[in-house]
Amino acid sequence: MKRSVNFSFHNMVRIPEPELMEDPTQVESYASADFESAHSFLIRKFQDRLPQRFTPESVLDLGCGPGDMSSRLYSQFPMANFTFLDGSEFMLNFCKKRIGTLLPKKRNNKIEFKKELIQDFVPESSYDLIFSNSLLHHLHDPFEFWAAVQRSIHQDSFIFISDLMRPDSFASAHQLIKRYANEESEVLKKDFYNSLLAAYRIEEVKEMLEIVRLDTKLNLEPITDRHWICYSKQRH
Repeated sequence: MKRSVNFSFHNMVRIPEPELMEDPTQVESYASADFESAHSFLIRKFQDRLPQRFTPESVLDLGCGPGDMSSRLYSQFPMANFTFLDGSEFMLNFCKKRIGTLLPKKRNNKIEFKKELIQDFVPESSYDLIFSNSLLHHLHDPFEFWAAVQRSIHQDSFIFISDLMRPDSFASAHQLIKRYANEESEVLKKDFYNSLLAAYRIEEVKEMLEIVRLDTKLNLEPITDRHWICYSKQRH
């Protein structure tokens, strides 16, 4: 039975968008967009929150998309075994190309690209690091995301999740587009706008974590006017 959350914290009601990006024009626009500033910032936040001397042997990238964040993640842990998962074949193909340019000819680590819906993903074994950027807001049932995370971890896994945060109003959403995507294509602007409207607010994510009982294991915090991050608490 699916669980549900009454997302009534704010006047700005969530407007879901399609779960998969499969329009070639949309995918091409997204893959060629300049996310350097935002993604570099998110990776720095990720690095700042990692345990000291953390060297994962296995890494899962949930919703890898066209691979910009994935390539940054791989560059940080080039000796680890990686699983890149996405439900869109177009996205996965872009990710393969990006990661392919980074792979040495001789390597001992295992790299997997899985075209699979997150609700169908059952890992063969758990991962040391579970990473996800901008996947949760695509899902109509957010608990499918958290269930996949829980299926993929062991006691000492490190979890890092980042995503967009729904603004207070349609006007605020338009202001964010103007501030951060004004020079981008109309396709990308529309996609960004729809993603903002589909995003979960931080209060909603907090309630999800409480329901799935991850609130005692994960920190949750806003880091910009449009992003939040969620990551494993350090053991003392």
